[in-house]
Amino acid sequence: TQKLEQGVKDALAAAMAAGDPTGEDAHRAADLHRQWLCEFWKAERLKGRALGLAEMYVADDRFKAYYEAVAPGAAEFLRDAIKAYCA
Repeated sequence: TQKLEQGVKDALAAAMAAGDPTGEDAHRAADLHRQWLCEFWKAERLKGRALGLAEMYVADDRFKAYYEAVAPGAAEFLRDAIKAYCA
């Protein structure tokens, strides 16, 4: 689980460097994020909650700080990547 969590962070950093929350790198980050969440929740419970989680990452300072440790703006970028992934 820790390896997958680090994979999300690494993929998010790469996606941010590419600068496109709808691009291939961002898609990979969002998919790894989904896989990481499925370690804790059943996949069927995750459906419909992913977008709400993405918004929470921006709105809740605790979650925002977790992602902002990757890079400034990472919480918003991940939110946008998750939205694109779910579309």
